[in-house]
Amino acid sequence: MASKEAGGEMSQEDAAAAWRAARTQKSCLHSEKPEGEGESAKAAPSTGWGPMEATWRASTLPFRLAHNSLALNWKARTRPTWNRQLDQAVVTLKTCYDNTPLNASLIRLFTDRAVPASLIPDNVGRVSQDLGGDLKVSWTFPSTLRHHADAERFILYVHSPYYTTSGPAIRGLVSRLALACHAAVLTVDYRPPPEAERERAVEDLAKAYRWLVDQPGVTPASLLVMADGLGAALALNLLGEVRSQQAGAGDRCSSLPVGCAFLSPWVDLADASPSWAKHEETDYLNRRVCGFLAEGYAGLLPASDPLASPSGGDLAGLPPAFVSVGACEGLYDQGVAFAGRLGGAGVSVELDEAEDMVHAFQVFAGLAPACEAGILRVAAFSRRMAPGHLSINAQPDALMGLQSDAFGGDDRW
Repeated sequence: MASKEAGGEMSQEDAAAAWRAARTQKSCLHSEKPEGEGESAKAAPSTGWGPMEATWRASTLPFRLAHNSLALNWKARTRPTWNRQLDQAVVTLKTCYDNTPLNASLIRLFTDRAVPASLIPDNVGRVSQDLGGDLKVSWTFPSTLRHHADAERFILYVHSPYYTTSGPAIRGLVSRLALACHAAVLTVDYRPPPEAERERAVEDLAKAYRWLVDQPGVTPASLLVMADGLGAALALNLLGEVRSQQAGAGDRCSSLPVGCAFLSPWVDLADASPSWAKHEETDYLNRRVCGFLAEGYAGLLPASDPLASPSGGDLAGLPPAFVSVGACEGLYDQGVAFAGRLGGAGVSVELDEAEDMVHAFQVFAGLAPACEAGILRVAAFSRRMAPGHLSINAQPDALMGLQSDAFGGDDRW
C-alpha cells in the first residue's frame, strides 16, 4: 500500500516535470506546436506557426517597425483622439505582439520598452532592499521626501508577470504614481510565471506584504495595493491569503489594505467576451499571445480555476476597489464584469472607463494627457481611501472644536 502511495506521489511529480518541460519547449523560438491548446484556447485560437514562419516574422520585424514609423507621417491616427506619440507607441507594441514568437523573455522585452526611458520622471528617489532568499524589493517615492517612511500613504504595486521592475514601463508608471499619490511605492521582484509556478509568485508577494506592514510609518489604514493586467490576478490571490490569515488568527485589527486599484485587470483566463474581437484592430493585446500567457500562468490548473482566475472566486470582504479599463481594449468586457462581481460581493467599487484607451493605458502617461489623467484618477482614489497625516495637522483649530463638541461643548481639557 505504501509503495502505491509513493508511486502516486512520483506520478504527480512526473506530471509537473513533464509540464515544465513542455512549457520550456513551447517557449522556444522555433516551436512547431500550434498555440491555443487546452482550456485557454477560448482566448487564443491556434495560429499554426511553423519554424519557417516564426523565423520569417522575427527576421522581418525590424522592417515592419520602420515601415510603421514612416507610415505615421501620412496615415490617419488609429483613434482620432490620439496624438502622434501615443499612436506610434501603441502601433509599435501591437506590431511586436502580432509578429513575435511565443517566448516569455521576448514579450517582456517588448512590454518593458513600450515607452522610452527618457520619459521616466527624474524627481523621485529610489531605494532597493534585499529581503533575503533572493527576494528584492524597490521603493520609489517623491524626491521632496527625506525618506520613504515620510510618505502620506504607501502602495504595494504588483506588476504583470510580463513586465520587469527594472524596465522603463514599470519604472515610469510607479514614478508617476508616487508623485501623483504623494506615496512611497513598493515593487517586488517576485519569481514570475511561466519560469516559476504561480504559487511561488504569490509566496514572494505575501512575504513582501508582511515585511511592508511592519515598516515604520506603515499601517493598513495608509496602505493600498495596486496592480495591472495579470498582476491583478496575483494581487487578488495575495488579498485572499491575507484575508484568510486574518480570519484564522481571529485578529480584531484588520491587516488588509485600506483600498486596492486594478488597472486593466486580467482576472479571468478563460474569458472569450466580444470585446476581444471588437477591439483587436486597436488594442495591442491579441488572443494568440494572451493564450500563451494564460497557459503559462495557470500551469497545471484549468484556466477557469479560481486560483488562476480569481474573479470567479470569493471576493467578499475585500477592501474598496478602483477598477480602470480602457474602452478600446480587449479586456474591456472582462473589466466591467469584474467590477460587477465585486459590487455583487458587497465590495465598494468604482469603475473608471477611459474613452479611446487601450490596455494598461496609464503606462503611456508620458506620451498623452489622457493617459496622464488616468494616473490622476487613481491618485484621487488613493487620497480618498488614505487621507494621510497632512489633513490631520493642517487645521488644529478645527480639531479643537471637534474635541470640544465630543466633551459636551465644554472646552476644558
